[in-house]
Amino acid sequence: MTTRRIARHLLASLLLLFIAYAALLVFPQPFFAYQSRYGNITVYSDRPISRALPAVLSEVEERLRKSPLDDPGLEHRVFICNDNRLFALFTNRKYRVGGVNYLYFTRNIFLRGANIDRNRLIGPPGSEVPGERTLAYFMAHEITHSLVVRYLGRRAYWRLPSWKQEGYADYVARDGDFNFPQQLAAFRRGDREMDPARSGLYLRYQLLVTYLLEKRGITTQALLQIPYDQASLEQEIREMK
Repeated sequence: MTTRRIARHLLASLLLLFIAYAALLVFPQPFFAYQSRYGNITVYSDRPISRALPAVLSEVEERLRKSPLDDPGLEHRVFICNDNRLFALFTNRKYRVGGVNYLYFTRNIFLRGANIDRNRLIGPPGSEVPGERTLAYFMAHEITHSLVVRYLGRRAYWRLPSWKQEGYADYVARDGDFNFPQQLAAFRRGDREMDPARSGLYLRYQLLVTYLLEKRGITTQALLQIPYDQASLEQEIREMK
């Protein structure tokens, strides 16, 4: 077999592998034996689903309703991967995160395992994620990405800077559980938690979004459409009284 023919076969194999994996992301239901629906949110799980789920999803819907982008007619699918190997399969190189929303060709959301009774996501170390980032928070955060894509379209969404994508998703998901003066002080001090690359948190981005929406009084639509410069905004925040 010639080198050129080997290369063609290899390319064809890789293409088939890519197509198969894409199909898996679009239609993952065979890997999840359990499902439960509440409103426009359907949750799938590889383990039996607790009866406490409707209370969690009610909290998610309450958070989403406060966004002007919320659309009760838009269906959302959330897949809870209690088996870490299953989560790694669907998230690939992003397996260390809490959740993934495949916005470029589907809106399927994949989350880590969860303790639904306690409204908690199970983090990479195997323990519950503490603090205000509840299971409802993670669901609302990922669903907000879908709402923004629905409003802007995929092409415009991918042109958004990370501070808008993640900052607005956190703004909705935290539902007001954000102490602006406290986070402003942490930002000015240069605390580790304000660096998304080091902490894995989006507090810096939410600070910018909260400043624009609540301090300068702009609309969500303006936030997403006006090309604000992140460095200039951060300088404004540092100098604000």
